Amino acid sequence: MTPITQAPVEQIVAILESSKAFRRVSAPLKIGNVPFEFSAVLIGQDKNPDLVIVIDTIAEDIQRTRQKIGGLGRALDVVGSRRPVTAILTGPRPAESALESISKVCRVLPVGTPTGTKDDELLRDWLSVLLPLPIAPQTGIAADPLGEMIQLLPASTDPQLRKSVIDASPRGAAAVKLELKRRLTTPFETAEKKLKSGEGDQ
Repeated sequence: MTPITQAPVEQIVAILESSKAFRRVSAPLKIGNVPFEFSAVLIGQDKNPDLVIVIDTIAEDIQRTRQKIGGLGRALDVVGSRRPVTAILTGPRPAESALESISKVCRVLPVGTPTGTKDDELLRDWLSVLLPLPIAPQTGIAADPLGEMIQLLPASTDPQLRKSVIDASPRGAAAVKLELKRRLTTPFETAEKKLKSGEGDQ
């Protein structure tokens, strides 16, 4: 868990970096030859194309921030970058007009100022939209589904029926159904043939 004593910007960076989906880049961020200063900048790792800028609204003037984000968007367009940009705003929430202006350039996540355990958990929830989905544990998945199916068959199951169904199972559910139908109807078809041929008359 990220210590709640960290400054909000560092707390955000720590959460994103701990996911292994992002790494922090040194300041200033340069797009082409144009430098951009933000509280923190992270870029996605592996196949994650996201560019994340973290802004402390206490330390940075929101109007100046709007200008910098607008300039960042234009610079990315000039170099042909397709990286989606997310601005995480920590600190007092800016006016809606400022948020609306920034949202025209990038996605905006105002997360407030985490001050305790509850806020720390809320911050993680906010940032979860940027993080990869957790992979469910594999313990509940059968390692040998065919073996488990055999164990579930009643002990009284006809050995020939059991064998034919098991042999058909690698070919899929349709093959199993067809084999079951064949095995179940064969006795009736045999009996019917005997009746027609007179073998059933005594």
